[in-house]
Amino acid sequence: MNETLPALSPNYATLRRHVFTEATEVHGKWPVEFQFRPARGDHRNLLVVFSSVGSRYGFGNALDSVQCHILRIRDHFDGGASYYVARDMDFSVSESVQSLISSFMERLGVSRDGVTLLGASKGGSAALYYGIRYDYKNIVASTPQYFLGSYSHGHGQLGDAVLGEGQPAENVEIMDSVMRDLLEKDTEFDRNIYVISSPGDDQYEQEVKHFLPALRSYENFNFLFVDSPTVRRHDEVVRQAMPSILSIVYALTEGVAPRWGDVRIGPGPEDEEKAAEHLDRLRRSDTALAVLTRAVAADGRLRLAGHAFLPGVSREGAKDEVKRLVLERRGRSWTFPLTSAKEIRLYREYFDEYVCAYEQGGFATPDDLDLTALPRGTYEASVIVSSPDEGIERRTRLIASRPVDARQALGDCELLVRGGGNGVKVTKRRILGDDTDGVRFSLEKSWQRDRTVHAEGVFFLPGRNADKKGHAHYYLVLQGRRGCFSFRRGRTPRPCTRTGAAGTSAPTPSATSPRPVTRGSTCPRFRPAGTGCTSR
Repeated sequence: MNETLPALSPNYATLRRHVFTEATEVHGKWPVEFQFRPARGDHRNLLVVFSSVGSRYGFGNALDSVQCHILRIRDHFDGGASYYVARDMDFSVSESVQSLISSFMERLGVSRDGVTLLGASKGGSAALYYGIRYDYKNIVASTPQYFLGSYSHGHGQLGDAVLGEGQPAENVEIMDSVMRDLLEKDTEFDRNIYVISSPGDDQYEQEVKHFLPALRSYENFNFLFVDSPTVRRHDEVVRQAMPSILSIVYALTEGVAPRWGDVRIGPGPEDEEKAAEHLDRLRRSDTALAVLTRAVAADGRLRLAGHAFLPGVSREGAKDEVKRLVLERRGRSWTFPLTSAKEIRLYREYFDEYVCAYEQGGFATPDDLDLTALPRGTYEASVIVSSPDEGIERRTRLIASRPVDARQALGDCELLVRGGGNGVKVTKRRILGDDTDGVRFSLEKSWQRDRTVHAEGVFFLPGRNADKKGHAHYYLVLQGRRGCFSFRRGRTPRPCTRTGAAGTSAPTPSATSPRPVTRGSTCPRFRPAGTGCTSR
């Protein structure tokens, strides 16, 4: 029996999702791009976040545990950054940003005392600028710049965007005076200000310390000095200080303002003698490191990159290391040279009680690495790391930092690299297999123009979907008197009503280009059988 039904109403659960949504609103002259996430539960304060150079929105997923409303504002005006202060020396940008913040305060019913401003580097300068200029009480600024003009000048696209074409000296001077003038004119000292810096950041001397005399006049000014040997660069301050930054944010957004004053956080300087003893003992221990971080199959070659080194360092100092890739199968092994690569942050990733630089701890396969002569089969991958000056040679299993699956066509074979935390395997197998029961294959359209051959038709296994990227891989294989040539094909979804159509175009094989790049498409409703089609 049919019944008259009421119209569908929006589902309340979908309206209360606590995720970031992205939007743009025009306030004054400028459209302002932002992300907003509503509060979880009864946490009604508002956290406003400004981004650093090179980041779209500040702090990424580090703020997932913050319970209050979060408004993240992007520094992107007319295609460029502005320091949230001036775009091409047009200072009306700040009025537009402030209007957006005020608009959210009104919508959410949040007073100025319920707003906390947060930023790092460029975003830290913005947090201080908006807090003082527009009278916000709670400010958290990590590694802010004081001389906005000098820092912008010559700093990639930031200089032209902020200072204008040619970055004239008079504009640099004007921007350099922005923070100084703002602090000199402020008369409201009842603020909760938290500044984070580190002696390991060269911007402490260049920028941060110039804030301190004026900021110490505020009633609740707090300076957190991150003293850790793992802080050696500007962007590492906020990473090391993140627990402290979050604890401040948690408190401020719940209406509590910590009073810490001047504090040092972190373990402080290392004991050089104990560090040398530990790292020397680690160097002499029977261990080595080999981690695959990147595998790319392209242009008929397989490129691997990652980290490989002998942990620790001898008391005699760092020594050059030689690295080799080993592929083993059934008691036989094949060895290939690896090149060392500079890595600037391995001391943080592989920190073991004391800092060790590992500046040449990266590895990469050389461009001329050729696995054509490698027999077919599956191989266990390992890496040999040796230090000739120390008489050390060690081999360890190669593992992957995350699951990897890279493959490419190699003549009549397919070369695969697959693995994870338990190891990495390299497989070389025939690309042509036996006919699979039920496979559907038919050639519907083909043509040849100059040195390009196009083949299009149907190739799928009934009942198996291929609607997601990575579910299957297509190859076109041409086999004849001159040899076997294989072509990897990309897939582009194509709507169809009867069957799955697969097409490819490829240059015809020649002595100078045995494995050309190909293009093609396939219907997303089918998964192919996984073998190649053959033309004789």
